[in-house]
Amino acid sequence: MQHLRTVNDVMIHAVVPVDRGAAFPNIVESIEQWRIGALPVVADGGWGAGVIWAADLPPGAQGVDVPRSDTAGQLMTAPAATVTHDGTLAGAAPGVVDVTVQLNADNPREGDRR
Repeated sequence: MQHLRTVNDVMIHAVVPVDRGAAFPNIVESIEQWRIGALPVVADGGWGAGVIWAADLPPGAQGVDVPRSDTAGQLMTAPAATVTHDGTLAGAAPGVVDVTVQLNADNPREGDRR
């Protein structure tokens, strides 16, 4: 019998979250330090509120030491598309794709995130 792959089989287990109030310099520093393309933004209680993609940052933001007052809550893409770790990949994919397509349709500057 073939094992159905689950979200747990392919997910990243060590994440670098930021809270909604995280300051712009801390966001850039985390993206650069951990060499990642996105940071989950968590609300009170640790629930996913959104995601900051490197592409959400203003042009030229990475590597530039310019004071900014933007916070994670202002820069994040929301809502966050979330799935449970024990769901199958086939079951999880349609929900994630639907949210991504809707976000891209609502905000063309977001680009294609797939």
